[in-house]
Parts: sequence; C-alpha cells; structure tokens
Amino acid sequence: MELPDGRERAVRERRFRTVSPLRGDGGLTPMAAPTAEPTPSTNGRLAGRVAVVTGAGQGLGRAIAEALADEGAAVALLGRTESKVVAAAEELSGKGARVLALRCDVAERADAQAAVAATLDAFGGVDILVNNAQGGNNTVRIPTVDATDAQLLESFETGPLGSVHMMQACFEALRDSGHGAVVNFGSGIGVRGAPGLLGYAMAKEAIGGLTKVTAIEWGRYGIRVNQVCPAAWSPAAEEYMKQSPERWELQRRQTPLRRLGDPYADIGRAIVGLVSDDLQYLTGATLMLDGGQILLR
Repeated sequence: MELPDGRERAVRERRFRTVSPLRGDGGLTPMAAPTAEPTPSTNGRLAGRVAVVTGAGQGLGRAIAEALADEGAAVALLGRTESKVVAAAEELSGKGARVLALRCDVAERADAQAAVAATLDAFGGVDILVNNAQGGNNTVRIPTVDATDAQLLESFETGPLGSVHMMQACFEALRDSGHGAVVNFGSGIGVRGAPGLLGYAMAKEAIGGLTKVTAIEWGRYGIRVNQVCPAAWSPAAEEYMKQSPERWELQRRQTPLRRLGDPYADIGRAIVGLVSDDLQYLTGATLMLDGGQILLR
C-alpha cells in the first residue's frame, strides 16, 4: 500500500514565518507497521551541504530531514503547518543539527521564493532540494465521473506545480552549488493507476514528466534531478489501515518484502544516497522504493 503522506520573524505577511536556526534531538516515534528495524550507520557524507525539504512537518518529509541532518547537512524544513515544522526542527536540534523551520505553502510561488531566500540568508546556499509535499485527501476514493475541479486542482497545485515553484526558486543556488541534486516524489499510483484516485495519479504522473524535462535541461549545470516512488508508513497510511484493515493486510501480503517501508531507514537513507556523490552520474531516473509492489500490479 502506498499513500502520500503525504525555520520566528515574519518574512511574508500573509502566511510565511520563520524561526531562528536551532540545534536538536532527532528521531520519530516508532511505527508498528514496518517490521524491519535496520540501524544504518552515518559518516557525514553530506557535511557542508544545505538541504531544503518540503512537507517536512510529519511522516516521510520529517524522516528525510532527519536522515539528511544525520549525514551532516544543514536542513530547512518547510511545511504548511508552522507548529509541525517547528516541532520537527526542535527534535532535530538536540543532535547538533543545523535546522531551519519555515512556514511555506509551496502552491504559492511567493511562499516558495521567500522560503528559499530565508534559507540562503541562514545557510548561504542550497545544494539539495527534496520535493516531498503533496496535498489532497488521498484516503477517500472518488469515481472519475464525480471528481471536481477543486479536488483535481488541489492535487496539482500542491504536487507538480508546487515542485516547479521550489525548483525555480532554488535553480540559481543549485547551479552555483557544483553538486546540486533534486529529488521529486512520484508514486506507483502515477505509474500504474488506481481507481478513485484520479487527481493524485494525474499529479504524480506529471511529476515524472517534470523530472525528465529538468534532468535534460539542468544537466549542463551539474544539477541532477531524480524521482522516487515510495510506499512507506505515514499518518495517511495509518488512517487507511484503521479504515480498511482487511484491504491493508491483503496489500501487505501482496508486497514482495511483506511490509511497508520505514520512513527513515527505507526512504530517508535512500534519499541520502541519491543526493550524495555516490550516485553523481544518475539523473532523470525513477527509483521505486516500494518493497516490490510495482512488480505485482
């Protein structure tokens, strides 16, 4: 099963606020669904680099921010709910990580630009962009004939359009980095489709197109752009499990690895590898982090 889950001075009057850089204690509350508990080591391979993670207040985004910080990156955590990104930043700060919590709605171009400006002001650059944010209610399935413009636009504006806003705002900093890396978030649902999830599937398939186009255009500047399609534990996945326990169990058993991904160990650590110099020749690719689900659909 895969469901998306998806840094205090005023910068933009309407909705955008930032809090001072923090240093902090990371770690997510243990989740019951992933059965593997790997303990990957860290070696500081992202030391000196700056990462921006959208949708970082909870779930996958929060775990990815932690994994990047554990490898030495300074991390700007962006999210629409200020209290969530502030809480996430405070947890990371206890481990000595350099973090910034930013209230940002990526669907708004001005918010994206202000968030990147605040990150540049705090850390001096951007080397890594992780476009994890995706809005819309994906726990409720709506037949295509009943889908409204508002529902479809919410998925599009917070997904592919929000990713475009962030990539445009970060472009110059990524170009100047010398090792710029972008990770966009697609979905197996965008690849194979799923009944009742028209808006989500359309949005995720569009992100695949965005990834390919920018990988071609931006490669000359040394910027790598890749896409991941994860299936991992998240607040949305937890809600789905509660609502449809029988279907949840069926999907778990149909996954070759027989479990849902751990946000930190299975997704966050993979993102670390993807943005590091270990994969510096990889661009325009789609990485299926789904335990093999895509093979059986």
